[in-house]
Amino acid sequence: MFYVSKVTPFFFILAFIDLFMAVFSHGIGYDYVFVGLVSVFGFILHTILGAAYQIIPNSQQSELKNEKLQIAVFVAASLSSLLMYIKNYQIAALFALTAVVLFTIHVLPVIKNYQPITIRFLVGSLVYMNLGSLFFVLAYIPLDWIPFVPFQLAVHTITTGTMLNAILGVELAWIPMLMMHTLNVRFANIVFYATQVSIFVFLTGFAIMNYKVVAAGGVLLLLSVGLFLWIVFNAIKNSTHKEIPFVVKFFLAGLVFLVAGILSGAHLSGSENFKFVPMHMVLMVFGFGGLTIAGAMFHLLPRIVWNMVHVKKAQEGKQIPNVFNILSKKETMITFYLLIAGVILMVGATFIELNTTRYVASLIYLSGLAMFFKALFYRLYLLYTL
Repeated sequence: MFYVSKVTPFFFILAFIDLFMAVFSHGIGYDYVFVGLVSVFGFILHTILGAAYQIIPNSQQSELKNEKLQIAVFVAASLSSLLMYIKNYQIAALFALTAVVLFTIHVLPVIKNYQPITIRFLVGSLVYMNLGSLFFVLAYIPLDWIPFVPFQLAVHTITTGTMLNAILGVELAWIPMLMMHTLNVRFANIVFYATQVSIFVFLTGFAIMNYKVVAAGGVLLLLSVGLFLWIVFNAIKNSTHKEIPFVVKFFLAGLVFLVAGILSGAHLSGSENFKFVPMHMVLMVFGFGGLTIAGAMFHLLPRIVWNMVHVKKAQEGKQIPNVFNILSKKETMITFYLLIAGVILMVGATFIELNTTRYVASLIYLSGLAMFFKALFYRLYLLYTL
């Protein structure tokens, strides 16, 4: 690992707190606007900011200049979360936009080579990150001289434009690598362009508040994801691994929830039956986002902390565990099954109008998050304090 971002772990912890707050609020029946904003402009946005600080410089084999600017980005992001917790969405939106603009100014000069498919996806994610943050501001601070910006457009610009681009781009690099399989670059390029067209149509539907166009965009997104799944299937089919790595299992589970989430979104848009919105949100954010991001953190964070610790401990002549032996497979798989069970039960709870059902479902997912904290953050804390 050429470049190690010291701010990435803090972004991941902030994102974990955001997700915990969103799931807890969902469990007690708090309003869905709060749950949606904290999930999207908290958990999802902050995870991607943290991951990009590590992935982008390494992909370019370059170091960031003015590293202290990362602190300003993190402070702005943290204030945005705090203000969302107290429902001051207007000021929270301004801090979110500040964090994203500062982040863009910081990382964009590093990108010199746009040829790698992952970088193109991440640049697309960066574009939508800025648009989504701007839409967040305009949705809550409307200006007379600017057309009305729907809240739904702001949220879906981050979930589809930012999250989907970032996750597909990173998984196109990581899944073939983890499965020791060569990426089919030609099909990866087709996935990239198909995804961009699909996202454009999808978001246009929200911009003009035409749910038939949104549904059409959802169908196109499903076709794009289908091409991506074909690449993933081939990587697994032709792998020499006897067992699928647990990180890939998290990714695969997330992709199942992604397909279900897109199908539910296309259905509720086409039928305009909005009672399915809570289920759609659970599938996309807690299912696809939660499982995929948990897997990504399990892959990325141990390597970051290991590199942070390695140099210092090596100079002191101390031994530290191999990077592959830091995590407990048992703990990670308990996390995996608890999160999946939690999502399935939360989806089921949307059809049962009983508070107890929602409590139990959210509690199981929260138990998965507690195990995730122990399996990742606590174990890395022990490594760091060796």
